[in-house]
Amino acid sequence: MFEWIFEKPKVWIIVIVNIVGAIYGWYYYEYQLLSSPIYFWPFIPDCPNSALLVALALILTAKGKNNDFLSFLASCNAFKYGIWTCFVIILYADYFLSPERRLLYSCMFVSHALLALEAIPIAKSVRFSRKCFFVLVLLLLNDFMDYFLGTHPYMPLSHLKLVEAFTFFLSFFSFFVLKRAAAGI
Repeated sequence: MFEWIFEKPKVWIIVIVNIVGAIYGWYYYEYQLLSSPIYFWPFIPDCPNSALLVALALILTAKGKNNDFLSFLASCNAFKYGIWTCFVIILYADYFLSPERRLLYSCMFVSHALLALEAIPIAKSVRFSRKCFFVLVLLLLNDFMDYFLGTHPYMPLSHLKLVEAFTFFLSFFSFFVLKRAAAGI
């Protein structure tokens, strides 16, 4: 269904879009990054890092050098954080979709929904192996960093326990859904 994502020159357009999205995302997290210790930086901009991983996975695949672990890591992160961002925007719609923020976060909603969708064909290109189970460990490590060490994105805190529970659920859900996609199920 989405195999066209790997067709040239479409793949290069998608790579560029993801790199631009990653750069904008790092800019979006500028204040949070600058107010955090540098050793937390890899754990703060989840979506921009996911977009960069997708770009890298697509570049390798387009060059015939597919790395199954990287592709599976990219697909799980993109799927998880694409869905997570859409969920958070809807959950806190009063904040994120207020008149002064509506355009930005409407665009972010669409771009993150697309991020989640592009994860599916990438996962389908993976030959799943036991080392892919380490992806689940990395997803859960990031959840631990976000909710036990406070690296989660700035957002209203009124439903933080719900967001935390949904995030941990998404780690498992993303992993197992995309594992099935990799197996062709």
